[in-house]
Amino acid sequence: MQDYTRLDTYRYERKFVGEKVPRSVAETYVRQNSAFFTPTFPARQVNNVYFDTPGMDCFMDNLFGVGDRWKVRVRWYGELFGDISSPVLEFKIKKGFTGTKKSYELPPFQILAEGFDGSVWKQLFLTADLPDEVRERLAGLQPVLLNAYQRSYFESANKKFRVTVDDKMKYYNLRQTWNYFLHVHREELKSVIELKYDHNWQEEADIITNQLPFRLDKNSKYVVGTSHFRSEIAH
Repeated sequence: MQDYTRLDTYRYERKFVGEKVPRSVAETYVRQNSAFFTPTFPARQVNNVYFDTPGMDCFMDNLFGVGDRWKVRVRWYGELFGDISSPVLEFKIKKGFTGTKKSYELPPFQILAEGFDGSVWKQLFLTADLPDEVRERLAGLQPVLLNAYQRSYFESANKKFRVTVDDKMKYYNLRQTWNYFLHVHREELKSVIELKYDHNWQEEADIITNQLPFRLDKNSKYVVGTSHFRSEIAH
């Protein structure tokens, strides 16, 4: 996938939330930081389908802040609905405050706004070139949530730090059978700023974060969206 970041090591990922903060304001604070952040490439839409166990293990681990946890998603860029040419399967792995991901390319598929058959995932994973242990893990998972948001990208002058700014978050509940996407949950006027860096640069990271006037928050989009549609398991 073009301009896709693969990870081989663990890195710190610190999220900050600006409630009722437009993207333009959030980006201004990023640009004014003493680390001299500049855009790396144009903003784009990020789309994800999240998967979980029947018992919602990934959701519950994230909700309660379990130190060692994981989640699974399929990611692509551009239009949310239609032909998806370059999807990537991601296993996001967290250990404390650091995280990494394992990525696998998937065959093209479609998600149509007028309706989508959830059984497509089984065939998609069967035809993909995946290790046996990945197939085994996927066999016990089901689609839970579809989301999309706008993301812009910045990098510090010394190339040690990356920042993303997200807004226009929207969420759709997913079922294993047919999905018609009639109900969307939106987060209006909210920006999520994420600072990403190697563990060697913690001291410099503190200087950067002290200049961001937003609250530190894990703010999992998966938890936010799933909590809205499945409130009975979020309390």
